[in-house]
Amino acid sequence: MAARSKQQPNKPKRAAAPDSPFSASIPGRPARALTAGGVLAVVLVAVAACGRPTGDFGRAAPSYLHDTLLPVAGDLIASQARKEPVSAFPLTDDEIELRNRAWAFVRAPHARDWWLDTLVEGERTRILPILKGDGAMSPETAAMFPEIALPLIAPAYDRSRYHRYLLSDGRRSTETLWTRVTDDARADTALVPPFCAVAARVRRADVERLGALRRQGLVEASLHQGAEARVWENEETISWVWQALGYRGASYRYAIDHLEVEAPSGQLVAAERALAGLLGVRCFGAPAMRTAMPSGPARHSRLMNPPDPFDEPVPQK
Repeated sequence: MAARSKQQPNKPKRAAAPDSPFSASIPGRPARALTAGGVLAVVLVAVAACGRPTGDFGRAAPSYLHDTLLPVAGDLIASQARKEPVSAFPLTDDEIELRNRAWAFVRAPHARDWWLDTLVEGERTRILPILKGDGAMSPETAAMFPEIALPLIAPAYDRSRYHRYLLSDGRRSTETLWTRVTDDARADTALVPPFCAVAARVRRADVERLGALRRQGLVEASLHQGAEARVWENEETISWVWQALGYRGASYRYAIDHLEVEAPSGQLVAAERALAGLLGVRCFGAPAMRTAMPSGPARHSRLMNPPDPFDEPVPQK
């Protein structure tokens, strides 16, 4: 006991490792609020859970894991690790429909054979951020994950996946491959109008929401924070769909370019027209966010960055 009572000489404290949850930001790299092991565990849970279960007609099937546990974990990760806004406001009927349509759009049945259901579910539940990038993972996104987890995320940027899927069945007629590309691009285009209709209602409601805050002069910080967070969440959902369309457009472009060399066909013109139709779609019925938002507060600037379907066509990568 006497030996234990001796005071040890004070040792200088070691600086927190870069990946420590308490470490300071590295210049040019966002701070990590979860340990690398913690983030990896979350990614592995999402991978193990696989895509959201579906029932009749491809609709989402009830699931306590996917409907409750993962969204709660996702909100926690989004707010604490990525410092994203999370609103406690109840979802309106239109906001619920927006999220359901966005999910059905991003993992559409015609894309399920080559789309990544697990990553889609990670994005939907906010376990993962929306994986943005022009054909490559951005340094900001890569910094959110330990290196060992990056191979799980990287396929979201691989525009050659669709082309490889088309060629995976060597028994298919090459004319069938061309027909599939044309049909898939047209199927994506057909999904746009119903999605845009609900997105327009949500956008108009958000403009009214923010206008009411200004008109009424309400000062409760929680009310302002909740409103701004909900607008941000809605815009991220809309942006998610437009990002997915941009990725799919890039995938169709890659497939058409390669098939033109590998298996020339008279269907090239039809495929090109189908792709042009997809890349030219826009939403109508609501103002562009850059014109709808009040000027001034810098905190609103993050709403101006995502692609806006009411302001520009599908992003071309």
